[in-house]
Amino acid sequence: MAMYEVGDYIICRNGGVWRISQTDSNGSTIVEHESGMIKIISADSDEIVRKIVSKETILEIVDRVGYIRTIQAPNDKTRKEFYDEAMAKYNEIDWIKVIKTIYLRQKEKKLMPYEVTYYEKARGYLHSEISVLLEMPVNKVEDYIAAAVSNDSW
Repeated sequence: MAMYEVGDYIICRNGGVWRISQTDSNGSTIVEHESGMIKIISADSDEIVRKIVSKETILEIVDRVGYIRTIQAPNDKTRKEFYDEAMAKYNEIDWIKVIKTIYLRQKEKKLMPYEVTYYEKARGYLHSEISVLLEMPVNKVEDYIAAAVSNDSW
């Protein structure tokens, strides 16, 4: 826990972007970015995955959205395993892979019921992180990404 300081934004295993509001010898008090919900986690907890990336990094990633490949799987069982693996990495590129894959499958009307959960979780992580870094409301992030991707089109 010592590597995190008050004011740091972090990614938590059980969902979303949180800000460390207070630390002491027993652990940290964290506040969820979107809802303002407060949680206390112990110093030895593995709940915190990492700090969020830098603003420069997220801008580079958003610039690359159109070039990030989707997840290809021969069947639903394997696809679900790929989603699990991608989500367990807690990184933006893998979240985008999940989001793009499910978005395209939905457009093709091939969506499995479990995919909605993966979509919402990946989207929640990515959009919350972008919201913090670019200081925009989370409900504006999708439009921001869409505009950034369409600006790349030739």
